[in-house]
Amino acid sequence: MSIVAISHLGSKLYDSLSRAIDNIGGFSVSGNTILIKPNLVLPVSYQTGEITNPYLVEAMAQWCFDRGARKVIIGEGPGYYQPESQFVDCFTKTGIKEVAERTGAQWVLFDGHPFRTFHNVSDVTPDQFRITRFVFDCDQLINMPVMKTHYLTTVTLAMKNLKGCLKREDKPRFHHIDLHRAIIELNRLIRPALNVVDGTVALEAGGGAIVVSADVVAADAVASSLMGIDPGGVRTVRLGAEAGLGEMELTRLDIRGDTLEQLKVKMALPRDEFKRRFPMLELTAEKACSGCLFPLFAALSAMEAKGQHLKKALGIVVGEEAHLKAGKSYLFIGDCTEKWLDKGACVSGCPPSSEEIIRALRKEIS
Repeated sequence: MSIVAISHLGSKLYDSLSRAIDNIGGFSVSGNTILIKPNLVLPVSYQTGEITNPYLVEAMAQWCFDRGARKVIIGEGPGYYQPESQFVDCFTKTGIKEVAERTGAQWVLFDGHPFRTFHNVSDVTPDQFRITRFVFDCDQLINMPVMKTHYLTTVTLAMKNLKGCLKREDKPRFHHIDLHRAIIELNRLIRPALNVVDGTVALEAGGGAIVVSADVVAADAVASSLMGIDPGGVRTVRLGAEAGLGEMELTRLDIRGDTLEQLKVKMALPRDEFKRRFPMLELTAEKACSGCLFPLFAALSAMEAKGQHLKKALGIVVGEEAHLKAGKSYLFIGDCTEKWLDKGACVSGCPPSSEEIIRALRKEIS
């Protein structure tokens, strides 16, 4: 039976983390090289809920050293849509560089180091893709995602966090066939020894909490439930369980520490929130990647803040597939949609900037 620990975050993150690890039966790191993989997708504060809490990463690194780890590496490959000039910012502006300096850990940008190339892994992954060698050269991988929702995959937790181990150029290519199944194939290749899901911000109403487990599927199932989302409705969780990567049924898990009932919240699903905020828009995002979705959402939020709203229905298409309706107005976002240039306006780019999208949307308003 897989064990999952839920630990309420007190004033000392180190103690909360230690308690959770003790609750799953401990975790031996003595003499080993440890790779900690947080989510540093943006150069922003963890208080936005977008990245892993650097103080929790610090507690994890210090915990490893205190228990005899030979070396601790904190590594990440920032998102595809981040310009290369901002890659290092994802370590410096998030506070991770200072964490490494305080603890004696090493921080590494995966894209500045060698990768291992994989060929023809499955029918849902690219014919060729690359995974950082740090994953295979370390003794143990500690996976530290942040607890948040995602437009394409409902949640982005432990299983999806491993996409950060891919080389930058390969990340959007995982969306081209079936993102969910591609994530499962990636999890067959990369097997974390420990998963620590950071709910510092997502569960802040209850003071914040973490979910800890050696079982990546179980960690995602419990974290989803804490977010008020049925794990059975999360495709990556369901497919992960079917693939034998872990257990998703909560009744079959040994859940220790704090209880689900104590900390559970109700987070709005991204698709429902989008419809509520932008009722005149119909978004189609089949085989899309975050590269275009992030600047689109940023553009819409910026316009919303200024009171600029569409007064007529508009379809927005992102990604490689769409079933277009006759007589409907469309705006196409990104180079993947250029095949529909005769059907409406297109904002080119891979990805385009939010400023370019704002200009196109303003034309629709006028």
